Amino acid sequence: MVTGLEYKKTDDLDAIWNDAKNACKEGLVFNLLLAYEFEIRLIESNFVKLHEKQAEAWQSEQPHPKFNFSHGQHFKGDSGLKYVVDELRAKSSSRRALLSLIDMDDIMGTGDKAIPSFMVAQFGHTGDVLYVTEYFRALEVGSFLPINLAEMALMVRRILQGGLARPKTVRLLLLAFQAHFTPHFHCLEKADLDVVTGAEIGAAVATQDRKRLLGWLDDKKNRYESEVLTNGLEEMVGIVRQYSAKYPRTFLTHLNHSLLSLKQLKALRASHSDEKITQAEHEKYVEHLEGAIRELRGAADGT
Repeated sequence: MVTGLEYKKTDDLDAIWNDAKNACKEGLVFNLLLAYEFEIRLIESNFVKLHEKQAEAWQSEQPHPKFNFSHGQHFKGDSGLKYVVDELRAKSSSRRALLSLIDMDDIMGTGDKAIPSFMVAQFGHTGDVLYVTEYFRALEVGSFLPINLAEMALMVRRILQGGLARPKTVRLLLLAFQAHFTPHFHCLEKADLDVVTGAEIGAAVATQDRKRLLGWLDDKKNRYESEVLTNGLEEMVGIVRQYSAKYPRTFLTHLNHSLLSLKQLKALRASHSDEKITQAEHEKYVEHLEGAIRELRGAADGT
């Protein structure tokens, strides 16, 4: 017999985050369901304030330069939220008070191009309860879930600002088709090396600005990229070849091997989402990049 969903009561959004991490500690989880009930005051909690700046950036209709896209770009930013407010004010039991972040044109033929994992947020108001239901095609629970929870709080704040009778309680249901816990996940932010221009890379290589070069390579190495970008590293390899007399031969060798491994990783990601399959190639890429960093740092130190 199908029964009503039970919402776990909590007085701390950290509890949702910790439960999700525990659920994924052994690996990928299909159809992770998080259902919680909490007082409306938690939308102003310290947990939300801690992640609010990142949440605001993701809800901006204009994507941050380091993002491939934003959530607000897809749900039409404030105009989308205003639609939800107007819909709930007109009919609190509406089944159309929702934000959709994606359509089939965003999916078909796009390969491994970055698209939103957060797909739908729907809202309903009955009595003293505001219902918030969200669906994710994929969810990284270690770094991105806190941002998603802060986004939920910002959405609820905006709804309340629209004049909706203030509920006492929020009932949040979050469903993720695939949930995973990935250390060093950088929440789809591009590495600095993939944001700077070719001219900037060229100037740094030509002037042997090792501080900038090392900073870019360290940042690239430490990022887990959902969409693998090779353009910055390709640019650096090409320019270092032009100025090869200024650099250790082993630096260019490691740099080139890291690029080849990164391209192989990109090809693997196009056909596999399981990290166990791509992990070996990722480790090979990191090993080569660490070698390039070591050689460049040694040259800077005169060793």
